Amino acid sequence: MSIKSALGESWNRLGGLGAELSYRTWLLTGGAQARLERPIFIIGCPRSGTTVAVELFGRHPEVANLSEAQEIWDPRHHLDPEADHHWTAEQVRPEDTRRLHTRFEFHRRRQGRARFVNKNPRSSVRIDYIRAVFPDARIIHVVRDGRAVAHSLLREVRRTGERQGVPFGNFCKPPDWRTLLREDPVEQAALQWREIVRFVLDRRAALGASYHQFRYEDFCENPRAVLQRAYEFSGLRADEEALARLPKRLDSQNFQWKVSLLPEQIETLNRIQGALLAELGYPL
Repeated sequence: MSIKSALGESWNRLGGLGAELSYRTWLLTGGAQARLERPIFIIGCPRSGTTVAVELFGRHPEVANLSEAQEIWDPRHHLDPEADHHWTAEQVRPEDTRRLHTRFEFHRRRQGRARFVNKNPRSSVRIDYIRAVFPDARIIHVVRDGRAVAHSLLREVRRTGERQGVPFGNFCKPPDWRTLLREDPVEQAALQWREIVRFVLDRRAALGASYHQFRYEDFCENPRAVLQRAYEFSGLRADEEALARLPKRLDSQNFQWKVSLLPEQIETLNRIQGALLAELGYPL
């Protein structure tokens, strides 16, 4: 999906102009003080399966899904290819807290659901920021074999003109991304996955019971079992009615990198990602 399409999809989910007018009216009639409780954020390096994960997670009858929403997270710089995606807790401003709480809470109420979920890969490097805005947030991290992720990143940049010539294809940029720019796109994609995933994993201990992780590969094999655990972690009912809305299996695309990448490209990925792949249980 192109950047413009993603933005258009988010706008359509908000309901366009009518929803914007409703939102403004709601703010004037008491909504400005609203707070979003226990939001759920699905994160992961881009091309890790977060889109299908949130689409299926959002089928739960108690969940309102508004994903990506870049223009809500970052109204001023979301289209700037030079913008930093890594945000810290110290960067939170009162107006940001108000905007995020009221925008997302408005969407939850408009959908008439008990809970709210947002998927945005850029949130992977904004965990500290998110926790400062939403102290009771639940974080669900989708992990995928880094070689499959790198291959998917490279393919998506090649076939999407808007992403070509833009740092990291305007996908989520890791902290200190300027030091990670490389002439070799394979090396850069390998570093992108490694640095984003490592950033999240380094925060697991601090997140404690607010953090849940699952692998894309397990998700494809048995989405019902994986999302049952994710629902339970989120405080959602995981009964037969909720699980029946989910497919029993998904087609994994993890084989693509093995047949599409050259041996020297695979060697580059293994060299850069090897230690973290092994830590996550992926054989080299």
